Order: sequence, then structure tokens, then C-alpha cells
Amino acid sequence: MRLLSVVATIMVMLAPAVGAEPQPQPAAPATQPPATPAPAAPVPAARLPFPPDAKTAYVDLQRVANESTEGQVANQQVQTLSEQKIAEIEARQQELAASQQKLEQNANVMSAEAQLQLQREIERLNVDIQRMTQDAEAEVGQLQQQLQLAFQQRLIPAIDRVAAAKGLQFIFDAGAGGLIWANPALDITTDVVDELNNSAPPAQ
Repeated sequence: MRLLSVVATIMVMLAPAVGAEPQPQPAAPATQPPATPAPAAPVPAARLPFPPDAKTAYVDLQRVANESTEGQVANQQVQTLSEQKIAEIEARQQELAASQQKLEQNANVMSAEAQLQLQREIERLNVDIQRMTQDAEAEVGQLQQQLQLAFQQRLIPAIDRVAAAKGLQFIFDAGAGGLIWANPALDITTDVVDELNNSAPPAQ
């Protein structure tokens, strides 16, 4: 059975806010207190054995995207493109700020013609920034769609193979909102991640 829109929310683009000001850091005290040992990392819970007679299971698709090699690579591609576009827009915003500052500081000594020319430059930069923002959103969105489709084309067969190996009849999506509770032993998320990673095509 085909899965419908199983990765509609898999890719999460994290982009820093444009123009965010860094927060001031408090000054260090003259006398540093003894360093507190960092808490030990939590030990992951051992996986429960999958019930041999189970015909149903569930998978957390968000975890598959976060933990699988392909999902991590895809998310990194989206983040890299996002950061590149943000840097380009920030550079144009700096040009705009410089032109606005020049107009404000030199308005009394500039000729009317020079002021008009600078105002037109400011208007052009404003339009450029709006267009660049729209184009960037469209380009990042298109990349997300392409990566989602490619990931889904690899994810569905991986889930099929895990289901066949375990003799399953139904697999539920733990993140779709319909699963209220389930036996943790029926979680096959790690199996799907392993199947994806083991069946990944060799790097070119």
C-alpha cells in the first residue's frame, strides 16, 4: 500500500533571523567559581524485542529524516542554500542602509539632482531586496520539494522491505496524530533508518 504524503513535514529549514543583533554577554566575575562537572550523557534505552507474532507496527518519520544519512544530507543542503540566500540579502540590505545614511547625512550639501539620483538608488535597492527575498523563498521551497520527493522514493521501498521481513500487515505513522499509544516494542523506526542507510547507493 502506498504511503501518502509521508514526508510532507520532514524537511525543517532553520534559518537565522536577518539583521538579528547579538545579545551582550555579562562580564566574567573576578574570581571564577570551581567548574562544575558536566552531567553525563543519558544512556539510550535498550530496544525491546519485536513481538514475533505482531502484525502491526509504527514508525516515526521525523526521526527517520533526522537520523538517516540521506535525511541529514538533505536537511544540510536546504540549510546551506538558505544561509547562502540570507547572506546575499543581508549584503544588499547593507548597501541600502549605506545609501540611506548618505542621504540623511549629506542632504544639506547635495544638489537636488544628486539627492534625486540617490533616492532612486534607494528605491531600486528596496525593490531588489523584495525580489531577492521572493526568489530565495521560491528557490529554497523548490529544493525542499525535490529532496522530499527523492527521499520519499527511497523511504517507501525501505518501509516495504521492513514490513515484509517482519510479516506486518499495517504500519502506522507515529507523527500523524492518530496514534495515541502503542507498545514501544512495535516501534520499527530504527529498523527503517538502518534499512535506508544499508541500501543507500554508493557515493559517486
